[in-house]
Amino acid sequence: MTTESKYIHNALKQVRLTTSVSSVQGFSISGLATYMQFPELDFCVDMGECPLSATPMNHVFLTHAHGDHARCLMRHHSLRKMMGVERDSVYYIPKSISDGAKAWIKAEAMFEGVGEAKFRYPEIEPVKAMERIPLRYRKDLVLEPFEVKHSIPAMGATLYLHKRKLKDEYLGKTPAEIIELRTSGVEITREVYEPLVSVMGDCLGESLLENPHVFKSKVLVTECTFLDDDEQQMAHKKGHTHIDSIVKALIKLGDEVKCEQIILSHFSMKYSERHIQEAIAEKIPERFKGKVVAFL
Repeated sequence: MTTESKYIHNALKQVRLTTSVSSVQGFSISGLATYMQFPELDFCVDMGECPLSATPMNHVFLTHAHGDHARCLMRHHSLRKMMGVERDSVYYIPKSISDGAKAWIKAEAMFEGVGEAKFRYPEIEPVKAMERIPLRYRKDLVLEPFEVKHSIPAMGATLYLHKRKLKDEYLGKTPAEIIELRTSGVEITREVYEPLVSVMGDCLGESLLENPHVFKSKVLVTECTFLDDDEQQMAHKKGHTHIDSIVKALIKLGDEVKCEQIILSHFSMKYSERHIQEAIAEKIPERFKGKVVAFL
């Protein structure tokens, strides 16, 4: 293994990116670990590793049960308790795996010697596809999971900024008129959901075009496990995304791609950083190169 590969394969050496909605810090290499923190949104996706920087995160969304994404979920819960964080973090887990998650969590606690009388579950909120859930401690943010195709049940999710705006028909009204309308019981505002971040999790490349709404988010995080020309079948067999599927989606959607940034993650551990950057430079269409960045 090259020195370069050792550098990008250290799961505790975090990658840091800046976006218009939040900084992003974490790590994502296939088979090793994936965790992505959005500190300004108080939100984390997956917990394949748990550095101390994860402990302030009050909301954690788990995409699926594979160990490189899930294994440190309860380490996060335990670290918060050890560090005196009184507020319980909320773990948003796909409903299809929530019972299994609870069984695993209890078994892990028993293995560590926690007595039956002292054991209690963390705050687990089972979630379903296309259900909008306000974050527990950030009511201005709404989580909407969606189904993706992987080798096991899996979900991606979009995080929306939820706000109310004045209805168009009242935009020209004076403050006095607005007050009068409100006093008379007229609903003068409408709900607005602004898509901030979409995260695909582990998925087949076809999941991108099956969920085209993700391209309306300011930031899209999508896996890109495989890069080489002879690896399309391998990507499909493993339930992962080949870069060609991302290119296909970008070309097909064209002007419908509203993302400011598209973050590619979850590269196979066999690739060096140089190989990854060269593949992106070669394959991503010119018009999208300014938007696409590798999470390395």
